[in-house]
Amino acid sequence: MAASQDWGPGGDSRSEVGVVRRRPWMGAAELVLQLWRAKWLMLVIFLPIFVLGLVAAMQMPTKYEAQSRLYVRLGEESVYRPKVGTEGAGATPEQEQLIQAEIEILRSPVVAERALARFPLSRVFPDLVEAMEKQIAEAPDSRREAIAEQTFQKGVAALRKSFEAGSAPKTPVIGTALSHEDAQLSAELLNAMIGAYLDYRSEVFAVGGSDSLRDQRKKFEGELLNVESEIRAFLRRNQIGDFESERQTAQQLYATISGELLTNKSRASAVEGQLDINNQQLATMEPQQDLYVEDNSAQRLSELRMEREELLSRYTEDSRAVQAIDTRIDQLRDYLNSRDGLSGTTRRGPNPVYQQIEQAAANLEAEAQSLALQRAELERQLNSIEARLQRLNELQPEWQELQRRKALMEANVQNFSAREIEERALAEISNQSADSVRVLEPARVPIQGSSLKLPIAALAFLFAGFTALMAGLLRALTRDGFATARSLERTIGVPVVGAVGRV
Repeated sequence: MAASQDWGPGGDSRSEVGVVRRRPWMGAAELVLQLWRAKWLMLVIFLPIFVLGLVAAMQMPTKYEAQSRLYVRLGEESVYRPKVGTEGAGATPEQEQLIQAEIEILRSPVVAERALARFPLSRVFPDLVEAMEKQIAEAPDSRREAIAEQTFQKGVAALRKSFEAGSAPKTPVIGTALSHEDAQLSAELLNAMIGAYLDYRSEVFAVGGSDSLRDQRKKFEGELLNVESEIRAFLRRNQIGDFESERQTAQQLYATISGELLTNKSRASAVEGQLDINNQQLATMEPQQDLYVEDNSAQRLSELRMEREELLSRYTEDSRAVQAIDTRIDQLRDYLNSRDGLSGTTRRGPNPVYQQIEQAAANLEAEAQSLALQRAELERQLNSIEARLQRLNELQPEWQELQRRKALMEANVQNFSAREIEERALAEISNQSADSVRVLEPARVPIQGSSLKLPIAALAFLFAGFTALMAGLLRALTRDGFATARSLERTIGVPVVGAVGRV
């Protein structure tokens, strides 16, 4: 049909004489006309959606929002000061950090639990209580407490969700709000939240630390008393007065007795050697020895000579008396000249050297016996001390464990006592600065409530209109006919001379 073709908008092929197209070319007027023709379709889609949105909006409850404001200033409990004897300087938080910390405490689940615990759950969340009663009726007895706790925690979550807290930048004021279907209850709940927050904050910064430390200290003091009782029972069971003293005494006695025993053995060996020497000497010596020889021949010769001189005074040399004395003198002189040494009666007596050695041997033998007895006693004492020391060494691990536990408990008691004193001092400072958070405006019963009925109805209207419009556009763009002559002219590219109505 056509000698040449070009492409118009939408990728349609067009010729000078005829046109081959899938959809008509529509302008704004044609589009509006097509939407008008699809008005009933759009209305059918719009009305059900809008009606459902209105029904949902009518179901939305009216909530009343109670509001309160808190003033926060820097207190001593928020200032960090290093302990005495430690290095480092103190630190002070910035205003934004302080406000954010207080907001986090306000949003704590502990605050919500304590506030909700002040009210009957059936008054605050009757729907939750109704669902809980149905579950309890169907559940066994063992599950009832768990179901009640779960319901309470759901109430806490719902209360936290309805609670809001925030502040403007660089402003020391925290605004709080709480929404509830009951206007009176919303104010009561918010005031309860503020009260629980102040109490919880006081416990965190002031009293709670010292009380916890006191409980810990008392706990360790009780454990220390138990350990001391075990130590006394241990000493009494093993008949020990002072373990360390007895062990040191036993060690000293063992060392002393061992030294004395070695000395005793050395002395006994020396005594036995000396005794053997003395016995050998005694075996080679005589107990008796010659003391002197009684010989009076020379004296008798002198006496005879004196008697001869006396006789010469009365007799002559030729007299018989003088010759008899001379004969006796000559015989005695010959006797003396005929022998080598003394001659006569020999006198014998005890040998003093033998006696000295014998006495020394007797002393050594007595000493040896004494050393033997001393050695036996020392060995007995050493065995007794050794057995005692071995018993103490066997008991030492148990004793050391008891002492280690006692030292640990004493250290814990001392540590917690010091920390408790420090916490009490800080608590006094915190109590003095307890007004660092003040309630500027307590919650009052709200007069006007707010509801989501109008916003939900508006959203339902917009959504229904948008859906209907999209359906109308889809219907208009998918039609194959020409709405106006102008549409036909733009589509085929030639003017329309006339139009014939639909038969």
